[in-house]
Amino acid sequence: MKITLIGLGKMGTAIALRILEAGFPLTVFNRTKSKTKPLVEKGAMSADNIHYAVAEADVIISCLLDDEALLKMSIGKDSILEGMKESAIHISTATILPATATQVANEYEKQGRHYISAAVLGVPKVASQGELTVFCAGEENKISLCEPILKVFSNKILYLGKEAKAPLVMKICMNYSLITALELISEVYVFAEKSGLDKEVVQHGLHEIYGHPGFKRYVDKIKDRNFDEVNFDMKGGIKDVSIFQKAFSDAGVPPKLADIVKSRCISALSNHMENKDWSAIYEIARQEAGLKG
Repeated sequence: MKITLIGLGKMGTAIALRILEAGFPLTVFNRTKSKTKPLVEKGAMSADNIHYAVAEADVIISCLLDDEALLKMSIGKDSILEGMKESAIHISTATILPATATQVANEYEKQGRHYISAAVLGVPKVASQGELTVFCAGEENKISLCEPILKVFSNKILYLGKEAKAPLVMKICMNYSLITALELISEVYVFAEKSGLDKEVVQHGLHEIYGHPGFKRYVDKIKDRNFDEVNFDMKGGIKDVSIFQKAFSDAGVPPKLADIVKSRCISALSNHMENKDWSAIYEIARQEAGLKG
């Protein structure tokens, strides 16, 4: 299969190198053409414009920065959609809004072209090792055709159905989990430092708690909405969160996450959930988002 890769940022370059190492014919395109030079030196062809880049490609992989770049490159004037052949498949790996993925997929469907919405989990170094996780949505048979290419830079390919937004929803879920954990860890280290506790001790504790099976149990517990089996009740939870807030404040550290959790616990108590497990703050999050049942 002839492959074209569009967008040579760090991730795009890492994926392109893996594709070349696997022996696939590769054409690369980037608006800043100097970025194509290291890949051309390793055997890639460089295209001067988007039409030339995609005209003969069987599979087009785009690794673009944001929604605006994807929309312009995919469905705008002089776009991938205009230039690709009827049998070609476009795989988009950009981290974009779910609604943007749906918009692009709908345009491709109108034109009878094949679009795979994909999102990759991992950093460029992980791509270089061929260990990304790829979330995919689209026609299952087209994804199957592309699997030999996807497996060059990933070791997990998860099919999430036909809805183009699904991989982006999943990517946002995973990355939001990461950034909020980074905020939590940052707050904990700052509190420990201001309280005179050795950060190496805290580091050891964090390794223990993040690797603890209890974390997985809570993931399952919340998914199943199993809050009647109580590990720690809401009354005890709000008491502890109040202690967290006071201790942080005494140390001069704003307890940002504790403030959010405390408000959810208060709402839970007002909804007669005092004897539920404290993970039932999930029910308050659902209510605030307008979910019922």
